[in-house]
Amino acid sequence: MRKFYEWIVEHTKTVLTAFLVLTVLSIFMKDLVAVDYDINDYLPEDAPSTVALDVMEEEFEGGIPNSRVMINDLKIPQALEYKEKLKQVDGVSEVTWLDDAADIHVPLNTIDRDTLETYYKDNAALFTVTIDEDNAMTGSAVSTAVATTSTVKEVMMISAFAVLIVLIVLLITTPSWIEPLIVLGGLGVAIAINSGTNLIFGRISFVTNAAGNILQLAVSLDYSVFLIHRFEECRLENPDAKSAMVDALMKSTTSILSSGLTTVFGFLALVLMQF
Repeated sequence: MRKFYEWIVEHTKTVLTAFLVLTVLSIFMKDLVAVDYDINDYLPEDAPSTVALDVMEEEFEGGIPNSRVMINDLKIPQALEYKEKLKQVDGVSEVTWLDDAADIHVPLNTIDRDTLETYYKDNAALFTVTIDEDNAMTGSAVSTAVATTSTVKEVMMISAFAVLIVLIVLLITTPSWIEPLIVLGGLGVAIAINSGTNLIFGRISFVTNAAGNILQLAVSLDYSVFLIHRFEECRLENPDAKSAMVDALMKSTTSILSSGLTTVFGFLALVLMQF
């Protein structure tokens, strides 16, 4: 182990170059990772809702309606015009309204009241819309659209806030103003590589996309602080910086490894979840 650490310390330029290349590649790969905003995709295959959706898709043609649109102050002819306009919207595969459930050419008072009020009530028309999966994941299309836009915005705000807090903590716990920047730079590289290598999964959950970077920042920050403090202690005993760093790495291995394994197995427990 000591020889390995000595090689790293002696070949810092090689190590930094390798990680720089990995970081650049990961930044490009991150854009290729699809983000799944449909929480239903993570339900167990034998869950009643999953089974029901599968049966519906097998038994009926067309997509499963996943959103509804209500338009106020409409007469029947106007509602029919809006139905056609909704059908023309990119990504909309099907629109269902009153004319699909009853004959609208007869007086409205002759149509079953429950059927009528399902689609048309108080001059308000309620359309059931099916949006293609390529444009919005199955489930509640409106919720999906909101999650898609709000998550990205909120993650950026949370990340900025988290980095600020971490920077303050590091400034308090480290003796040099440059050390917090080095630590954050190293964590940034690790987060970038982790995000880019998600490409091996093809797609990730929006929950992972939102929380993964922040979690990684939180659970791995202390390892850098461990090493910095251990290096300071070793530097007092050994004036040679490279030799002191090797000693610090040797002495930090046990604490960092045990702490890291605790985190790893803690998160591995999640794989036992059905949902």
